[in-house]
Amino acid sequence: MDLNLTFLPDDFLESSILGGIFFLSFFLVSVLVALIVFMILKHVAARLSSVNSQSVLSEILNSVRKSIFILILLIGLSVSLTMVGNFESQLAQVVYDFSGLIKTLLLMLSIILISHSMVRVIGVVLKWYLENIAEKTETTLDDQLIRPLMRLAPVVIYSIGILVLLESIGISISPLLAGLGIAGLAVALAVQPSLTNFLAGTYVMTESQLKIGDYIELADGTAGFVIEIGWRSTKLRSILNNLLIVPNSTISNSVILNYYSPSPALNVRVTCGVSYDSDLEKVERVTLEECKRVQDESESAIKDQDPRFGFDSFDDSNISFWVFMQATDRLGSFALTSEIIKAIHARFILEGITINYPVRTLQFPENIKSELLNLQG
Repeated sequence: MDLNLTFLPDDFLESSILGGIFFLSFFLVSVLVALIVFMILKHVAARLSSVNSQSVLSEILNSVRKSIFILILLIGLSVSLTMVGNFESQLAQVVYDFSGLIKTLLLMLSIILISHSMVRVIGVVLKWYLENIAEKTETTLDDQLIRPLMRLAPVVIYSIGILVLLESIGISISPLLAGLGIAGLAVALAVQPSLTNFLAGTYVMTESQLKIGDYIELADGTAGFVIEIGWRSTKLRSILNNLLIVPNSTISNSVILNYYSPSPALNVRVTCGVSYDSDLEKVERVTLEECKRVQDESESAIKDQDPRFGFDSFDDSNISFWVFMQATDRLGSFALTSEIIKAIHARFILEGITINYPVRTLQFPENIKSELLNLQG
């Protein structure tokens, strides 16, 4: 059986071989460049880490050096294919026929790689800030902002990457953006209460009027220690050790009494009354003596604020007076109030100072009085 073989022209075959060799050579050069850059970045990152174990630059280099290696390979592959197209060969014809598809694939891979690298870099920077800077700042706002940003940043960056990717392959993103706008408006209306609380949460956090550990009381009587300030709600621990979850919109629209601002110290007012027969000068002297003693001995009393005393009014059974002292904080005010009452009561008994029970004197007309006497007789 005869076989008819058709051979390619020598110049065409030579051009194909030359194009293949050039493609392989240029791609190997790009691999070599990628390896050199990879090793340099690794060495620099190691040196920075040895100088400072918390160096953010070394962490960034370690997180992106693999991506840079692959990106250099993609660039080398793209340039190699472009150069091969200049040779009149079968390989060049194949490259020319699929050049659009190949370039699109390379561009898509590059966009994905760049998006991934940006997510890694931002994540490393935010984590480094949270571990090394946020703990040293006086405010807790940055601690509360960093964690949501660490979750939100990848979503935003990958979303932008997808839009750029769609645009690069010829898909118009204008209708998509318009649709997202309408969908976003519908979602915003659906989750309006949550958005209101979220925006109120940003107000509560940025104003810095509330801090963890503060004891606050709202206008409706809700009160407790602040244990957590979130984006949607603020958590309080009541005096009875119950958990109260208050929406941030309620806090932002309410009158708030902060017992720990501008300082935790709290004035304590104790009222009492003594008999009209009492020596008022003596009452004042012994009361201040007891208050001073309580101040010196109590851990709940502020030491640099002297007790204050004053008579208040003529009541039905007693002459009323008040005593002002300053407690260390809200909880200390309860303990200090109890100590003052016990000390004054014990000293009044010792000094013979009378605190009358409520007494009512009834005055009757003479005719009714005589009738009552007759009834008793």
